Amino acid sequence: MASNSTFEAKVLMSKGKRAAAAYIHADCSQRMNTKHLNEVLDNLLNPAKAINEWETIEWCKWLMAGGKTPDEFSSTGNVTFTLSMALQI
Repeated sequence: MASNSTFEAKVLMSKGKRAAAAYIHADCSQRMNTKHLNEVLDNLLNPAKAINEWETIEWCKWLMAGGKTPDEFSSTGNVTFTLSMALQI
């Protein structure tokens, strides 16, 4: 079964960072299903791979952004952080 999971993760990742991240975000949000996220993370964060590989870091950024670009996500986070800080004052 592990090889099937690896295959599914590679197929999902072949769709590209934005499409895969958007699909995983929707999957986790709507159905509370983390199967695909776990499979992709198992592939990306394999202990046999170096943690500082540029491609791995880029994938993690896109997954955190959930289908937005990392820059869009970052700017949204800054707005949210700024608003939450303003509301605390």
